[in-house]
Amino acid sequence: MHNIFASLGKLIEKRPIKVLLISLLVFGILITGVRNIGLSTGNETLVQSDNPVYIDNKEMEESFGSDSILILFEGDDLETLFSSENIQKMWNMEKELSYNENIYSFVSPASMIHQITAFQGDQIREAVFEIGDGLQEVGEKLTEVGNELNSKELMDPEEMAEKLNSLSSVTVAFDKLIDGQKQLSGGSLQLQDGLLQAAGGLGEASKQLEMLGTSVAQNPELQMKLQTISQNIAQSAKGIETMGTKTGSLSEGAQQTAGALENIQTNLVQETSSMKDQLSKGVDPDEIKEMADGFIEIGANLEEISEALHTFYVKSQMMVADIPVLQSEIDEMLYDEGVLRSVFSQVVVDDQHVLMVAKLEGNVPDSEKDKIVATLTEMMSKESFETVNYTISGKPVLDASLRSEMQRNMQMMVMAAVAIMLVILTLIFKVKWRILSLGIIMISVIATLGLMGWINVPITMVSMAVFPILIGLGIDYSIQFHNRYEEDKSVKTTITHIGKAVAVAVLATFLGFISLYASPVPMIQDFGKMLTIGVVVSFIGSIFILMSILKLRDDFADVTEMKPKKDVHAKTPLLDRLFAFSTRVVIKFSVIIFVLAIVVASIGFSFDSKIGVESNIENFMPQDMEALEDIRYIRDTVGSTEQVILYLKDDDILAEDSLAWMAGTGEKLQNEYPDVVVDVNSILTPVGNMTLEEDDDSRSLEEKILDLPKEQRKMFVNEDRNEAIMIVEIAYLPTEKLQTFIADLKNDISDAPVDVSITGKSVLDVEMVKGLTSGRVEMTLIGLGLVFVALLIIYRNLFKALIPLLPVVMIIGMSSGAMTILGLNYTPITATLGALILGMGTEMTVMVMERYLEERRKGEDKMEAMITSIRMIGKAVLASGLTTIGGFSVLMFSEFVILKDFGMMTVINISLALVSTFLVLPSILYLFDRFLLSKKEKKAILQEITLSE
Repeated sequence: MHNIFASLGKLIEKRPIKVLLISLLVFGILITGVRNIGLSTGNETLVQSDNPVYIDNKEMEESFGSDSILILFEGDDLETLFSSENIQKMWNMEKELSYNENIYSFVSPASMIHQITAFQGDQIREAVFEIGDGLQEVGEKLTEVGNELNSKELMDPEEMAEKLNSLSSVTVAFDKLIDGQKQLSGGSLQLQDGLLQAAGGLGEASKQLEMLGTSVAQNPELQMKLQTISQNIAQSAKGIETMGTKTGSLSEGAQQTAGALENIQTNLVQETSSMKDQLSKGVDPDEIKEMADGFIEIGANLEEISEALHTFYVKSQMMVADIPVLQSEIDEMLYDEGVLRSVFSQVVVDDQHVLMVAKLEGNVPDSEKDKIVATLTEMMSKESFETVNYTISGKPVLDASLRSEMQRNMQMMVMAAVAIMLVILTLIFKVKWRILSLGIIMISVIATLGLMGWINVPITMVSMAVFPILIGLGIDYSIQFHNRYEEDKSVKTTITHIGKAVAVAVLATFLGFISLYASPVPMIQDFGKMLTIGVVVSFIGSIFILMSILKLRDDFADVTEMKPKKDVHAKTPLLDRLFAFSTRVVIKFSVIIFVLAIVVASIGFSFDSKIGVESNIENFMPQDMEALEDIRYIRDTVGSTEQVILYLKDDDILAEDSLAWMAGTGEKLQNEYPDVVVDVNSILTPVGNMTLEEDDDSRSLEEKILDLPKEQRKMFVNEDRNEAIMIVEIAYLPTEKLQTFIADLKNDISDAPVDVSITGKSVLDVEMVKGLTSGRVEMTLIGLGLVFVALLIIYRNLFKALIPLLPVVMIIGMSSGAMTILGLNYTPITATLGALILGMGTEMTVMVMERYLEERRKGEDKMEAMITSIRMIGKAVLASGLTTIGGFSVLMFSEFVILKDFGMMTVINISLALVSTFLVLPSILYLFDRFLLSKKEKKAILQEITLSE
């Protein structure tokens, strides 16, 4: 390793311009990846993609949509909320957004009214089709009657006159049919009256035909045919009456039907009048024939009516249901005898609040969600709801606001970190071009961000803290190289002497951060990726860019400029004197300091298991964020925005036993968990709510489900009928109680006749917290093991591998004690503290130990070697430690609570690491010095001392 760094130093010293240009080119290519970086707050940041809960949730969202955007409307009363103006505005929004392929469904008062209109329209179209068939059969029967009369012998004149009188009264009934059909053609606003009047006319026609059939009892065949005609007309009348009560779209064939009815009436009047006149003079066979021909013509006209109704049925498929214009029509759909219909229960919260819910398709990218939220917000403003107030919320809205807040906070933290670094470097790091190290680390951080973009690692609520961390940590490498260069004034000497020490420190830090990969939480893994890659990029930038610039600086300096001679009588700087004095005191009390550190750390470890875990994700966010306040307001108003989804799979999910199990489970959960379960919705919910017509007990439950509007049905059952969901709405629960509820729920559904899995956002949150709490200790132990093995391989000395880790382990224990004193809980990011302390603390201890061993090899005794090491490297360690503290301190000013707590603890931990480097580590090195040098090294030291004497 020594030869490798010697060669690197020689290369940079010989060709600084070439090395600098190539390095800048490589870093420039990395930086271009910044445009690919994205912010992520989705489920993929919480749970591994191979987690069964994640898999079930993804499949469920693909079939039934994912997160919902909630719009809560607030008005003085339901009359205001349900005004035709507001309903129309809601519908305008839904129509415009219905073309967005990323929106799965809408549920609102407007969509419910539209579904009712469409449902009624479908029923009316079916009724028209049946009436058309019926009238066609009536026409055929009348034709048969005419043919029958043509084939029979002459009847008694008086009897014939009576039949004609009856037939004449039938023509009066047709007046009502004609008037009804004309009203149908008058417009959609008169549709109901027209249908009802037409139904009444057909009813009377049916009765008269029935009487006519009774009068010809001596001719059973004719009587049966007339009675059949009467029954068919009666059935048609009933169908039209049903249509009238439903109120649908305008009948396209109404005018044609009215014309056909007028022809029937005219023919009947003409024929009966003519025949009655002739009867008094006697019955002529020709006249009977003429009457028969009249019946045949009536039959033909009825068939024309049938054809017109069939035309209506076909053309009505092109008609689109719409929101009624009149308030009276809307009220008729909303209320049943003054009581709000149960179908609206899912959108009416109380007398002053109603909901609009826009459910998104499954697995929609965050960028598309943000566009939908922005579009919806703009449309709400555009519609200008003047009589009601509204609140837009839901997870997509909260996440969009969160991503925006993350960007703003990152910019603020980076700028604050840079400002703090400038101040610290100016005050502490007294070297030429002291700000250069800050410039190098900024390039390295941006290059790291670009590399994350190239390999598609997103920024999450945890990894957004990586920038001040890398600025504070990465600048340490630049400071160490810069400090040593100002001492040696040679790139080759500097890299040869300090390259290995810094490389070992980087390796230890790298391995400490790699332990974060062991976390089952993806956003912690991404945090580890950014840190490990960031320290390597920072190290490379410090060697190739920083050292090249420093070499060029001195090469291009005025060669005539006389270098100031070192004044041997100059007073030693104050900081050097303080380091020398403190080191002597530490060595004097080394045993006491070492034992005291062990005791304090042990006490801290004893409290670690008692520290709580903060699992409420909302508590991690800025508490004054408007979107967070909105979702809490909606939760308080609605009663629940939390859901647990029961995801059902079976070959036939609508089988009788499956539906029975859904009904029983919904009732069971509400009875057993009254304080937790707010409501349970399944496909049975809309079936129970649809009260638009009298319940037909002859229909099976499956038939009722299939008769539901598609928009209602698809919310709970897929098209293939092999998947369904039950939505268990629950009160807000802390994660611990939610875990208990989910465990109990698994037992409750164990008897299901279908495959059932528990999923949903709430369940994913539980999985995330479970991963955080279970992986914290493992991450720390893995990190310690990796760093120890690496140091053991490098140094091939047990004590050299252990000594840099001892102060770090003590700090981890002290950190637990500090959290207990401050009353802080572990969060997703503070759970990584052990790994972070290991990575950052080991870097400091390795640097000091390497310098101590270097001074010992020069022949200095333990005391002098320690004093020289601390004095020479102390400024760099102090400067890097303070800059690291400064980088982390900006987190304390973040509006994200999770970062505030993390910032406070990292500042405490880095401060402890800094103090430990100057107090605990020198004590350990002094006490265990005999185990650090090999026999060969000790012999060389003795020879060096002998020669110097």
